[in-house]
Amino acid sequence: MNRVSLFLPELMSGQPQRVLELSTAHGALLEVLRYYGHDVIGNDYVNMVSGENNAERALYRGINDTKFSRDFDDFGLAIPRDGGVMDWPYRPIIESIGIPMKLFDAGVTPYPAETGSFDYIISMQAIEHYCHPKDWLKVVEEMCRISRRCVFLLLNPMMPELAEDTHYSSAFQTAREELRDYDRNGFRCVGCHLHWGQALGFKLMSL
Repeated sequence: MNRVSLFLPELMSGQPQRVLELSTAHGALLEVLRYYGHDVIGNDYVNMVSGENNAERALYRGINDTKFSRDFDDFGLAIPRDGGVMDWPYRPIIESIGIPMKLFDAGVTPYPAETGSFDYIISMQAIEHYCHPKDWLKVVEEMCRISRRCVFLLLNPMMPELAEDTHYSSAFQTAREELRDYDRNGFRCVGCHLHWGQALGFKLMSL
């Protein structure tokens, strides 16, 4: 509720919107939006943040990286070779509250959605799990493709180990600057939000 009122207050009233949240997790945000009458759909995938080495961590891969391959995710769940999903960490919670889902890897484009098929695309503390920050703007382009009105992203602050990686931290800072100044694909950044003492929230609206 706090995040909706802070970042997306317009969704607390007005006409129902079609909303896709990428990396829905426990579904709390969509449950709130559903309460306000919106048509909500979640997305999730297996978790690949950890790994024995950087080559096994999705946050270091490039977008559409065909060489990136794992058999099991961080929770021991099988990762299908065909890109489909049989299970994911938050499935029991999502099924208990009845959130409809689109299961796909958000680090692989194009997404299985028609152009302009959603009003709002929301990604809260998730884009880091999709690919290296050097490719985040390509992910955002895909979000803009399937959105009619708004794309909202909230980044995580960098973990200490990532901040020490000069290549990663430089790409992270560049991505933040490009999101702050975003004005392309028919969308413009209209709000840059401080979170955890940093500019990590970016609201892109259609022109």
